[in-house]
Amino acid sequence: MKLIKIPRNRISAFIILSLTLSVLCTLSGCGSSGNIPGASTGSYLTRSGFCFDTLISITLYNNGSEELLDECFDMCSGYENLLSMTVSGSDISRINAAGANEPVTVSSDTIDFIEAAIEYYDRSDGLLDISVAPLTQLWTDARNEETPPDNSRLEQLLPHTGLDKLSCDRALSAVTKSDGNLMLDPGALGKGFVADRLKEMLIERGVDSAIISLGGNILTIGSKPDGAGFRIGIKKPFSEYDDVAASLRVKDLSVVTSGVYERYFVYDNRLYHHILDPETGSPAATDLYSVTIISNSSLDGDALSTICLLEGLEEASRLIENTPGVEAVFITEDNELHYTGGASEYLENK
Repeated sequence: MKLIKIPRNRISAFIILSLTLSVLCTLSGCGSSGNIPGASTGSYLTRSGFCFDTLISITLYNNGSEELLDECFDMCSGYENLLSMTVSGSDISRINAAGANEPVTVSSDTIDFIEAAIEYYDRSDGLLDISVAPLTQLWTDARNEETPPDNSRLEQLLPHTGLDKLSCDRALSAVTKSDGNLMLDPGALGKGFVADRLKEMLIERGVDSAIISLGGNILTIGSKPDGAGFRIGIKKPFSEYDDVAASLRVKDLSVVTSGVYERYFVYDNRLYHHILDPETGSPAATDLYSVTIISNSSLDGDALSTICLLEGLEEASRLIENTPGVEAVFITEDNELHYTGGASEYLENK
């Protein structure tokens, strides 16, 4: 695979807020412990499970305990019970079921999440929109049937999207929709939001070396106990055996990958993937197979990886080069690997 550094002289002055699918990371199995690979002293604790419709793993290298892992997984379950649109009685489910102008009392965490989603929506001019749940379901059904939906159905659903139809009242802990048919799908931002909260809690508990994996969201705390960075692989799109296209070494950073190659179907020689363009209601037309964002925040990584994939290589490159503290690795539809200038610090074998 050819590596192409994106020259900064191609970058225009477009600045946006510094903001799922497969990032590969070597972790130990479920509920295990042992000596730290590659470290002279110490031990680690690791646990894996299923939450947010994906496999999650948390490994603590320093100052960890089984009780702390319990707390991590309790947090994940708690957030799933707030933010999942498929969990009956969750805050998101109740918002989705509410009628127009009917306030729904929710937790402060849900308010935090929705306010962040609205901010990303505004700053991306509506490109990142979590109010596409009916469209998500429509395309999930289409994927199961391997047949695109009728355009008439898309035209019926599109007018009922847009986070400008949603408002939050923090004083009342309430969320209100102006359109009763508006429904939220937190999938584009939920894992990043939770990963950041997990990292914050672990640092408060004294953990200074750990790795959190929530599907395509990898978030590291510090470095390995021997001082080395954590090695994270970026999957080669459409590879049958999870081949790695590139490897990163990071310390105390988030790595998030979004790609078109995990959930898709092919109809009439056209690829229909799961990442939807809110403007058309259909899978985004893009020259990118995957986007990997390296940043301080997993929530920012979630948002930017989706926005970049929707925009395509040229606009995405401009965006990332003008977003402080963020770098990106892109894989285009010709299977070439492109990266922003600062990403070379993290890329191995470039």
